Amino acid sequence: ATTAGKEIGPEWNDFEILLTVTNSSEDAHVHINLGGILPAGAVFELQPLAIHAVNVNIPDPLSVDVGNIIFDQGTRCGWKKWSLDELKNPYDYYYEGASCRVYLCCPGNPATLHTSIECALKRHVINQSNVHYTIYDGLAIKYGAAHGFGGAATHHLIIRNCDLAYIGGGHQLTRPDGHPVRFGNAIEFWGAAHDNLVENNRIWEVYDAALTNQNHGDNVHQEDIVYRGNIIWNCEYSFEYWNSPESSVTKNIHFVNNTCVNAGVVWSHAQRPDPNGSHLMFYSNTATTSNIEIKYNVFCNVTNWGSRYSSGWTVLPEMDYNLWFSGQGVMAYWFKDKLDDFATYQKTTGLDQHSIFAKPAFVDLAGGDFHLSPESPARTIRPDGGSVGSESLWE
Repeated sequence: ATTAGKEIGPEWNDFEILLTVTNSSEDAHVHINLGGILPAGAVFELQPLAIHAVNVNIPDPLSVDVGNIIFDQGTRCGWKKWSLDELKNPYDYYYEGASCRVYLCCPGNPATLHTSIECALKRHVINQSNVHYTIYDGLAIKYGAAHGFGGAATHHLIIRNCDLAYIGGGHQLTRPDGHPVRFGNAIEFWGAAHDNLVENNRIWEVYDAALTNQNHGDNVHQEDIVYRGNIIWNCEYSFEYWNSPESSVTKNIHFVNNTCVNAGVVWSHAQRPDPNGSHLMFYSNTATTSNIEIKYNVFCNVTNWGSRYSSGWTVLPEMDYNLWFSGQGVMAYWFKDKLDDFATYQKTTGLDQHSIFAKPAFVDLAGGDFHLSPESPARTIRPDGGSVGSESLWE
C-alpha cells in the first residue's frame, strides 16, 4: 500500500496526515484502519512526531480525479500523466488519488507564473439526472473534468444561451489491459431522454463531444431532442450519437442550423490515445431508429474525419443542405472504408445530395467570428433561400 507516494513497509517512514475534526471532545481518540495491509503476524508501530491543531479551510479537496489543469483561462493546459515517473516536460502533471494531490512539472512557481490556475475535477458541473421541466439560460459552465451538463432520465429541458468551455478529461476507467480511458462531453443526455431543446449555446475546448445523446440500456427511449443554432469550435467531436441494444428506441433527433468549426483542434487532442477529430461521430447503433435529421449546418475543418460511422446502422440519418469544408482529414470513415473526397462520399453514402463542399467564408475565422460574410456560399444552399449555420436562426 502507498500513502502520499511512500510505501508502508519494514523501514521507518515519515507521513503527514490531515485529520478532519467533525466533533469536539476532551477524550477523543484516533482510530487507524489499515484495511488488510499487514501480513499475518506483522506488527505495526506508530510514533507520533507532532500533532498540530490548526484551522484549515478546505472547501473542495481534490478527492476526485483532476482531468485537466487550465492556466490563465486557457492560454495553456496541463498534460495528464499516469505516474510520477512520467513527469518530464513542463506542465506534465499527475493526480495521485491516495493522497488527493496533484504533482506538476513546472519551470517555476506556477502561482507566480500564472494569474489563474483551475483544476478541473471529475464531476458534472451540472448533474441533471431526473430533472424535468427546467430551463438553463445564460450560464457559464467551465472547468469540469466530467460533463458540463450530464445525467440520465431527463425530459422537457431547455439549455440555451450558455457558454461551455474546457470540459472533460477525467479518468473514467482503466481497461483490463491497464489502458486508462478519459471522457467528458459539454452537454450529454444519457439513457432515457425526450422533449429536450439545446439552442443558441457557444461550446469550445471539450475533450469528447460538444453535444450528444447516448445509451446502452434495455428498453430506453431517446425521442424528440433538438440541437439548433449552436456555435461549436475546438472540440474533438461536434455531435456524437449511439444507442443499443435493439430493444431501445431513438427517433426524432434534430441537429439543425449549427455552426461547427475545427473538430479535433482542442487542448486534449494530442493527449488522446485515440485521436478522432470529427464533426459527426456515429458509433455503433443497434437501437430501433427513425428520423435523425442533420440539416442546414456548417461543418468546417477537421483533423481526422468529417463524419465517422460504426456498425449496426440500418436506417441512416437524413443528412442534406449542409456546407462542408476542410483542408485536411478524410471526408468520411464509412464503416470500414475511408472516403477521401466529397463526390465519392455523396455517391457511396447517398447522403448530403444537395450539400456543398466549399469554404464557408466566415467574417474572421482566425479571430473566432463565425458569422457568414455576405458572399458566403452557405447563403445559397437552401431551396427556400435561407442560409445555413447558426446565424440563419438568430440574425
